[in-house]
Amino acid sequence: MNCKVCGSESGKYQLCKKCYYLTKDGKLSKCEKCGKWHQADVPCGEVDNSEPVDNSSEFVYNAKESLLTECEKKFYSAIISVLPDGLQVFPQINLAAAIEKFSDSHFQNELFRNIDFLITDSELKPLIFIEINDSSHNSPQRRERDQKVKNICEEAGIPIITLWTSYGVNRDYIRRRIEETLSSLPVKRIAHSKESAKKSSEGCYVATCVYGSYDCPEVWTLRRFRDYRLAKSVFGRLFIRTYYAVSPKVVKLFGSKMWFRHFWKIILDKIILRLRSRGYEDTPYYDK
Repeated sequence: MNCKVCGSESGKYQLCKKCYYLTKDGKLSKCEKCGKWHQADVPCGEVDNSEPVDNSSEFVYNAKESLLTECEKKFYSAIISVLPDGLQVFPQINLAAAIEKFSDSHFQNELFRNIDFLITDSELKPLIFIEINDSSHNSPQRRERDQKVKNICEEAGIPIITLWTSYGVNRDYIRRRIEETLSSLPVKRIAHSKESAKKSSEGCYVATCVYGSYDCPEVWTLRRFRDYRLAKSVFGRLFIRTYYAVSPKVVKLFGSKMWFRHFWKIILDKIILRLRSRGYEDTPYYDK
């Protein structure tokens, strides 16, 4: 199958990996009005992707026309115009550019997410993130992603200002939000990771034993299935309670055995493969 947006090979999926990640960052969405994939801030009448673009070029990599969409450019201009003296704004900043993670976890990819704008002082110290949100951020997956980013920033002590495109570009409002947020610095930090670590000691015992971490792609998929499917039914909740009652004892007895981990990995791999085909993602996840 070819990608519905760019026409490149996408296997059994409608979107290729590149376009898929554009949807995760809110840069691309399927319009409810016209049914086509296009940038969220581009009106339906101004896009026509019924025919995929030609990817026959000898070049695999091409320079983008701009770092920002047309909508983001308007907000960027407004932010610059109201920014207090001595401060700077940088567009399309990766979380990892402003936040570092002190952990022995091998899974650091939660920091490889883009934030629309970062305000720094004259010494380039990160002060405030700004996100430009459209209606695509109301979807469950986008809300999950946004909550993860919010938790990371709260733990790092960098506040986020959210500006919704539906309200337009209001310079007075943007100025007030920036000034109020600056006056609140430094903000109180919240240790979300410790809360997550506490939960990790309480659940997914067999899966954690098999895959070596509570925070890894395989366990993220299983945790989503637990919270979004099993926890919604009586029998599912009964299974969860039974699992958490029995699993710790089983892992304590056999968790160090190679045959135990190999046996359950074969079973869990098949389950996870089916869950992913049904739409359960393997991206970083905070328990409900």
